[in-house]
Amino acid sequence: MGIMDRAGSFFGAGTAQPSAPPTGMGRAEVEARLRDGGRSLARLDLSGADLADMDLEGVDLSEAKLRGANLRGANLRGANLTEAQLCNTDLSGAVLENAVLRNVNCLRTGALRPPNFSAANLSGADLTGSELSNASFDGATLTGALLAGVGLGQANLTGVNAGGARLKGANLRHARLDAATFSGAELDAADLTRASGHGVNLSGASLVRANLTGAALQGADLSGAVLRDAQLDDAVLRGANLRGAVFAGADLDGADLDGADAEGADFTGAHNRARAMA
Repeated sequence: MGIMDRAGSFFGAGTAQPSAPPTGMGRAEVEARLRDGGRSLARLDLSGADLADMDLEGVDLSEAKLRGANLRGANLRGANLTEAQLCNTDLSGAVLENAVLRNVNCLRTGALRPPNFSAANLSGADLTGSELSNASFDGATLTGALLAGVGLGQANLTGVNAGGARLKGANLRHARLDAATFSGAELDAADLTRASGHGVNLSGASLVRANLTGAALQGADLSGAVLRDAQLDDAVLRGANLRGAVFAGADLDGADLDGADAEGADFTGAHNRARAMA
């Protein structure tokens, strides 16, 4: 387990944390600034502010301090939150379509409580390079989102819709992906070691050279997925739909494929195929 995963384990993924008392600008001051035509809140201290349901579409919040802020249900379409401090920030139900959240990282501030994106709409959002270990995305929409290299270790992604999302090289170690949808997503070289993905939909996804060691993918849909040269040691794919999937060159040492439907799957050059499919 990496340092970020261990650090985050002090706080359960998606566990609600008490709101921080406001230490910076409050709601009234933000509303006044927006009324005066100012669309930039960049680098301002909004820690603990109650901005729930506020219209912040297109606003520049880059490098803003939003620790413990309440942005539940806020409209942040197209907003710029690059390098914003989102530790313990409540963004549940917020609209973040096409927003930019590049390089968001709580760890560098010394605060480890992750943000809450439960039921948020992040379709088309750019989270490239962000560190969001232990964050909650329960029921969120991430269709077409850019998540290359994002740290999502131990994150709660239960029930998310991330169809077509780009997660190349993402860290999803020990993440919860149960009943999530990643159809057509790019997960090349992603690390899903010991991730839990019961019933996850990975149909048509690209998982070339991905690490799924010990992943629990019972009943998953991997039809048409490409897992060329992937690591699947001790992975559990019991009862999974593997129809037309490509496992060429994959390592299946100890993998459990009992009851899986592998009609038309390609296992050319796969290594250590330990268990036959029923």
